[in-house]
Amino acid sequence: MTRYWLTPIAGYSPLVLGADRLDCSPLTKLEAFRELANGRHPRLLSMFKASLLLSDDEEICGSELVELDLSLSETVVFEGDPFHLSHCAEAFLDRLLKREEARDLVLSLDDSALDAQQIIWKNEWLRWLELGCDVILLREDGR
Repeated sequence: MTRYWLTPIAGYSPLVLGADRLDCSPLTKLEAFRELANGRHPRLLSMFKASLLLSDDEEICGSELVELDLSLSETVVFEGDPFHLSHCAEAFLDRLLKREEARDLVLSLDDSALDAQQIIWKNEWLRWLELGCDVILLREDGR
């Protein structure tokens, strides 16, 4: 089953994914939420496959040796043991919007177009941005 995680990036050197990520379900609500975000900017809520964050080899994105489990309430640190960040993930992270621009765009999302669950996602997204974190959407396939 595919799951989607709204995820704060708590640090970049090394990359640290925050433990307080949110499971964004049901999918229909997430799709509507992403559509609203995309209407503000196509890269506002950037999505990346969690399995491609890892690398066993400099030339390959993805790992056959290590697997992420985002359902665990732990920070995930990419410091080489056991998680080595892939070059695909590095390129993805380089294209994220600046935090200030993202915050302004998230603030501009109209609450009247959101349901209660989506407002929780929006508010947590804003909280993370204000704490100095970037925010991404991670797609975790088949558990």
